[in-house]
Amino acid sequence: MAGDPANASIWTDADVYVAPTGTANPASVEEEFGSGWELVGLLDGDEGFAQNREEQTEDHYAWGSILVRTSRRNFKQTVSFTALEDNDVTRDLVWPDSPAGKLSVPRPNRIKIAFETTEGDKVKRLISTYEAEVTVDGEIVDNEAALTSLPLMATIFPDSSGNLFDIQETESS
Repeated sequence: MAGDPANASIWTDADVYVAPTGTANPASVEEEFGSGWELVGLLDGDEGFAQNREEQTEDHYAWGSILVRTSRRNFKQTVSFTALEDNDVTRDLVWPDSPAGKLSVPRPNRIKIAFETTEGDKVKRLISTYEAEVTVDGEIVDNEAALTSLPLMATIFPDSSGNLFDIQETESS
């Protein structure tokens, strides 16, 4: 057989957790997110978690038009998701540091972020190794025909070794 269907997933549930920088990660996928971690709330499953990579590349040629090298720089990793709740956590992501009763110009805070997907007993977590910033990624529309949705994008900053995420997942059978 060419492949293993057990390795294909349709994630039936997902959560996003955020925490202040320096907050400890759970020790393993079997451990719950501990003190300091907060749930973002209901998410739009149709939108899912969209990961995007950006990087500038430049090809370098020798005489005779022979490709010798490709240089890469300015790598950027983002993860987009859509929250469906207006709660304290989402309000702080959309309007960081706004005082009660006011909306201030947003200046994203550096945070830890974790993306957790589940399918039955199968769990996969991507937890920012270092830090992330969350910003609004599109329009927030209030209307009578659809839920208000908050399109958000997390920019993931690597640690000094270039690591973006810590991966925790259940073992496949």
